[in-house]
Amino acid sequence: MIIVVVVFGSVGGILYVTSPYEPSRIAVVVMDPGFGDLSYADQLYTGLTRLLSYISVQYYIPSYPKTQTEAVTTLRELAQSGRYSLILAMGRDLVPSVQTVADEFPEQKFAMIDGYVSGNNVVSATFKVEQAAFVAGVFAALMAANITQKVGIIGSVQSDTGVQAMISGFIQGVTTANETYDLGVTLLDTVYIGSYNNTELAAQYTTTMFLSQDASIIFAPVRASMLGVRQGMEVVNKTMFASLNRMPLVIAAEGDQDYYGNPNPHVAIGPSWIPMSVVPRTDLAAFRIINATMWNNFPGGQTFEYDLANGGVNVTNFTFSSTYVPLSIQRRVWEYAAAVAEGTITVEP
Repeated sequence: MIIVVVVFGSVGGILYVTSPYEPSRIAVVVMDPGFGDLSYADQLYTGLTRLLSYISVQYYIPSYPKTQTEAVTTLRELAQSGRYSLILAMGRDLVPSVQTVADEFPEQKFAMIDGYVSGNNVVSATFKVEQAAFVAGVFAALMAANITQKVGIIGSVQSDTGVQAMISGFIQGVTTANETYDLGVTLLDTVYIGSYNNTELAAQYTTTMFLSQDASIIFAPVRASMLGVRQGMEVVNKTMFASLNRMPLVIAAEGDQDYYGNPNPHVAIGPSWIPMSVVPRTDLAAFRIINATMWNNFPGGQTFEYDLANGGVNVTNFTFSSTYVPLSIQRRVWEYAAAVAEGTITVEP
C-alpha cells in the first residue's frame, strides 16, 4: 500500500492508493488565493482528485505565491530539485513565470493551464471563456426582461485578461439578446473589486447593485470573493426581496458554483440563487495532460484549445434552478449555445 500525500505547503492531506511502486510526483502551482476559492482553483482540484481513481500520483502543492517574483522562485526551486515528473501551473498570471523557468530548465516538463507558454518542454491549455460567457449574457438578458430589465457585472481584477474575456463575452450576449428580442434591458456600469479575495467589498457591491441600482441579475467572475457575493445575496433576500417574492440572482464564473446559491450550500437541494455558472474545464485539461504524461506520452510543444464545441468550456444546466427558469428561456439558451459551438455566432474575447 502506497500512501499518496497531497501536500499544501506544510499541511498535508492523505489519500491511500494501492500501488506496487512509488507514484510519480507532480507539483501544482497556483497563485494566491489558491485552493478553496470556490471557483477557479477548486475546479482544477476536482480533476486532480479524479485522476487518483485511475493512476497513482503524488501531488505537491507549495505555498501560494503572491507576486511574479515569488512565483519564479517557487517554480525554479521545484525545477532545480529534479523530483517532479511534471510541474503544473494554473492561471494566466503565471505565464511569464513559467516561460522564464521553462527556458532555464529545458529537461523539466511543464504544463500551463489557462495560458500559452512556448517550448518543447511545455504543454499549454487555453479556454475560450468568452463563448460560455456569451451564452450566460443571453440568459441574463432574457431573465432580466421579466424583472427590472437591469443587468449588473461585478469583476475581480480589472487587469486580468481572463476576467475581461468573460465580461466581453457576457456583454455581447446581453446585447445580442436585447437587440434580437427588443427586451429593453440595460447594462449597469461594471464594478471591480480589485482583488480575488475581498469578502467585505464583494458583499457591499452586491448589496448596492441589487438594492440601490435595482439589478435583476448580476454576473460575478470574482473568484474567492464569491463568499462576499453570497453574503450580499443573503442581506438582499432578507430585506427587500423577501417582500417582493423575488430572488437575488447571480451568474457565477470560473467553476461550477450553482450549489453555492442553494439555501444550504452544503446540501444539494435548490432552488439556487445561482441559476448558471460559466465553467472553464480546467479539471478536464489537467486530467488529460497528467494522464498522458504518466503514460509516457507528454504532449510537449502542443497547445490544447478548449471551447464550447469540444466541451472544454460550458455553462451549467439549471440543476438547481429549473423550477423557476422558464422552459422557453432554457431552450433559447441552448439554441444560442449550439450556434456558438457551430460557429454561426462568433464571440470576441
